[in-house]
Amino acid sequence: MRPTAVVMNMFYTGLGIARSLGEAGISVIGLTAQLGVYGNFTRYAKIVHVPDSRNESEALLAHLMNLGEEIGHRSVIFPTRDDDLVFLDRYREVLEPLFVLAVPERAALEVCLSKWETYLWAKRLEVATPRCWLVETEQELLRIAPDVAYPCVAKPVASHHWRQGSNWELVGGRKAFSVSSLQELLAEYGMIARAHQKVLLQEMVPGGDDCLVITACYLDRNSNWVAGFNAQKLVQSPETFGTGCIVQSANRPELFEPTLRLLREMRFSGIAEVEYKWDSQKGAYQLIEINPRAWDQHTLGAAGGVDLIHLAYCDYAGLPLPACVRNVSTNKWIAEDAFLMNAISYLWRRDPKFGALFRMARGKRIYAIWSAKDPLPFLAYFALHLVPELVRSSIRLLRSALTRTVRGHRKPHDESNVYRGKLEKGTSHD
Repeated sequence: MRPTAVVMNMFYTGLGIARSLGEAGISVIGLTAQLGVYGNFTRYAKIVHVPDSRNESEALLAHLMNLGEEIGHRSVIFPTRDDDLVFLDRYREVLEPLFVLAVPERAALEVCLSKWETYLWAKRLEVATPRCWLVETEQELLRIAPDVAYPCVAKPVASHHWRQGSNWELVGGRKAFSVSSLQELLAEYGMIARAHQKVLLQEMVPGGDDCLVITACYLDRNSNWVAGFNAQKLVQSPETFGTGCIVQSANRPELFEPTLRLLREMRFSGIAEVEYKWDSQKGAYQLIEINPRAWDQHTLGAAGGVDLIHLAYCDYAGLPLPACVRNVSTNKWIAEDAFLMNAISYLWRRDPKFGALFRMARGKRIYAIWSAKDPLPFLAYFALHLVPELVRSSIRLLRSALTRTVRGHRKPHDESNVYRGKLEKGTSHD
């Protein structure tokens, strides 16, 4: 009997995992902490409502222990967020009798989750990477300030630090942001230090979102390369420091060697998404970060003959690995919710990016939510999220237009009153 697969969270990544394994006839349980998420409606998974790994770890642990007992055999559990990785690693010893964790060993995981440690390893192994500075206090920031080049990028040392509790609001809902001067950096640090004092400053690599290239791969338990593929980001939402909105398959085999060299030295095993950015000034790809789990656009691999999710499942379950026949394709993965919101925003502002957005989306496409074989998630997104958001946006726009209209009418009226008052006092307009 093939083990059950358990997927943590049913957003883009989790929905893609459920579809990949469900289509192969594997039993899938999808864990969700939020009602109404589009992935909850997939036909490929049994949905179980559980506490969130981000803020309710002990309650989630109790639910998983009960679920593991109910299933009756060791299931393969897939994380889809960094918070899930932290949770599974924290309770690794307790969970392992009931689950096979699709998570690297602790030492490798800690390096990947810390952007500073990733930077140090890359420097040691001579993998090209932008220069970084670690800031832990304002005094430390002032000490390193003469060495920092502007513009630079400020980001959390570990991504999940800015997502916990109320931190996301404290950092302005930003994954990262650019800084153009020391004065701006000091002001920004004063705000984000309330969320977490550790901040990474990274040299800004010039170039647009289309300079970002991904090497995705699976390494077995002995850190041997099993399979991999490349992808290129075309559009991010928001631009520069967002998540992929349009991402296409690519062919950058030259990035396989530095990726494998780095991961093998860490003794990494499992799925990795390694992000690089092309630096035209240096004529080289620069390592940006390592994501040690499945990520949003992993379905591009399956579309190109390399289904990393199915590979990982079979390896963790002790089953024969499926054959991979990598083909260079031009499939494009589109996050239709972000795409539609961007399109509406550009259209309203009469931004020329509206046309560019649709040109970028041309070609053979796969979608984050829509699937002809599994249409309910998109219909749920349309009814529960898109329509209400369009109504809210329309109301905001109408209010804004009415406010401008009212102000436009009031202004000449007020000016005439002032002018009339001056005449009554015997003063001239001049």
